[in-house]
Amino acid sequence: MRVAVQDGEATLSGVVTSLPLKRQIEKRARKEAKVVHNELRVHIEEPVKDAEIVDGVRAAVLGYPNYDIFDYVEFGVKDGAVLLQGSVLQPWKKSSLEGRVARVAGVRALKNDITVQSASQFDRDLRYSLARRIYGDGMFVRYANRSHPPIRILVDRGNVTLAGWVSSPVEKAVLGTIARSTLSFKVENRIRVDGETPAADSKEEPTES
Repeated sequence: MRVAVQDGEATLSGVVTSLPLKRQIEKRARKEAKVVHNELRVHIEEPVKDAEIVDGVRAAVLGYPNYDIFDYVEFGVKDGAVLLQGSVLQPWKKSSLEGRVARVAGVRALKNDITVQSASQFDRDLRYSLARRIYGDGMFVRYANRSHPPIRILVDRGNVTLAGWVSSPVEKAVLGTIARSTLSFKVENRIRVDGETPAADSKEEPTES
């Protein structure tokens, strides 16, 4: 590893053995330099197959204790590089999930494109109203007690996105009707029916969690 410093800016170059190590070195450098350019490359001596990384990332996301019905993360893996997408309720969840995924064996690069939902009172009221209507409905109450309830409710600036899965097309349609009966400005029903093979299920494209 090499460090070049000029006019208070540090450039890190060379090779490291893991993504957490790359991030740790950058963190230390930021204590000494105003600007840090991290050009370190991660080289893993025993590469991990993308399919195994997919399993590891999924476990890292679903194992996050603060991941709930108002969060939804998709991810893609290609040649050890992970792309995180989706939406979470608080900014600290975005950074915490990134940290968990960075520690998955075999990950050599990580881009975090997860968005953070609005925290306005209107969105908060809409979010919890939808949760009560959906998981209190007799058609969906059986999903509520799962460790990871499959229906995800994302609200941002009055716009509602339903994500996740249900068991039948009828349930999907009813969810859309419930969401459209609120004061939401727009509803996007991205719910998929269990058993369908989503286009996102390849290792290069986003995979749902």
